[in-house]
Amino acid sequence: MILLSVPELREWLESGQEHALFDVREAGEAHRGHIFGASFLPRRQIEFRIAALVPDRGTAICLVDGGGADRRARYAAGTLERLGYRQVSVLDGGTEAWAASGQILVAGSNVPSKLFGEEVQEGQHVPHIDVATLKQWQDEGRDHLVCDIRSPEEYRSSRIPGARGAFGTELARLAPSLRGEGRPIVVHCSGRTRSIVACQTLRLLGVPDVHALENGTMGWRLAGYPLERGQGAGVLTPDPAFAAQSEADVLALALQAGAQRLSCEQFEAWRQERADGRANVYLVDVRQVPEFVDGHVPGSIAVPGGLAIQRADEFVPVRAGRVVFIDNDETRSALAAYWYRQMGFAQVYLLQGGLRAWQAAGGMTETGRGREQPLGWDEAVELARTIAPGQLAQHMASMQVVNVDTSAEAAKTHLPGTDWIRYGDLEERVAAMSDAQRARLVLTCRDGTLSTMAAANLARAGWPGVPVLAGGVAAWRSAGFELEQGAIGGLAGATDLVVQPYDAGLEEMQRYLAWEQQLIQQIRQQSSASER
Repeated sequence: MILLSVPELREWLESGQEHALFDVREAGEAHRGHIFGASFLPRRQIEFRIAALVPDRGTAICLVDGGGADRRARYAAGTLERLGYRQVSVLDGGTEAWAASGQILVAGSNVPSKLFGEEVQEGQHVPHIDVATLKQWQDEGRDHLVCDIRSPEEYRSSRIPGARGAFGTELARLAPSLRGEGRPIVVHCSGRTRSIVACQTLRLLGVPDVHALENGTMGWRLAGYPLERGQGAGVLTPDPAFAAQSEADVLALALQAGAQRLSCEQFEAWRQERADGRANVYLVDVRQVPEFVDGHVPGSIAVPGGLAIQRADEFVPVRAGRVVFIDNDETRSALAAYWYRQMGFAQVYLLQGGLRAWQAAGGMTETGRGREQPLGWDEAVELARTIAPGQLAQHMASMQVVNVDTSAEAAKTHLPGTDWIRYGDLEERVAAMSDAQRARLVLTCRDGTLSTMAAANLARAGWPGVPVLAGGVAAWRSAGFELEQGAIGGLAGATDLVVQPYDAGLEEMQRYLAWEQQLIQQIRQQSSASER
């Protein structure tokens, strides 16, 4: 592990080499202030996600925590080195040192993509309509079409009254039909980014009268109007007669923007490089999740296209890596590739002919979600000691159960008398305990996986033998033992998770939307301050 000073990190970030910058605090902490461009990778997720985030184990990685007494970046560095990563560094002093040196911390999540959305709005003069105007159209019975471009799950939950589902890059297949609507089309998301990108997408594909609903469903609620719940108007379906035209239109956009088509033969070679840990190749399947589950390329991840754009930093932390988008054909993948090129990603590709061509060429596919076993799992199992639900029940009065899941998961359902300790803090908290307290510990989580990793961490830190409830809370339930819900010890004031603004009340929605609208100005001011 190498310690980097703030000036060294700035130079490192500007070097042009392939690198990844991770904030290893919990997302709720990083959300309140992080280094611009850092991807959130809470320490508890490292073994579960790092193989997909940084396949090449020779990549330069820098880890950041809060500084001061926070040692999570150092612990995380040890984990990465143990997993075979060869160039791991830590920002000395964390975000505290970064801010103290005059550098700026940015608030929020997925900031690069949200900044990009605002830049598209400003630079392309994307047409928008305010909530009052849309409501007036509804009240007057003016003919129009509202398209909800969020995820299917969001659409099913609630929507602008009368909206039809048209999810993310599905717009690439719907555009020819929408061109002939002959009435205004309004696209909306929860806030701003996805609707701005969606509106500009339809404009690029020749839809003449399209508008982004300003501030989306949050703007609608802030205006005092209820969202529609229950059965909606339904999902728009692409016309098969336009399939070839849709693909040709959007493919032309992607290629003009600098994206490239990747042959199945080259795709397989790159897939092997990735599997061998020799290259950062991101295999992003932009179809909807049910399609992915029915069959996908092994090693690919399911990120429906709209989310791939909005949350790019979550899935492609090495911006200099190769990003390959996969669809059944090339329609939705080409649209995602176009936008990634606009966002500044240098190596952007789409699988030529899509999954159908891959299968026709004899390429392998698999079903299910494709989630792999966490790295280091076998070693963790060897280091951790388990206790069966029945055995724990017999000794419950003399034991202290500690849940290391997220605060929300721990509160949702837990064993009686459970305490919560944030996973990333476990070693420090256990170090402060007496021998008698440590002897009473039992670790648990939802299914026993995360708690097994936590017990292995304790063993490496010098406290072997802390037992793990085999199978976690799920096994306890299956054995017929009592569970509780609600607050538990240690949860008061928990800040590990990000509460989405649309779930946090009207005041938080207003604050969030104001932040997003001012994002360009904020980043410009912060960049100027950092250069001085």
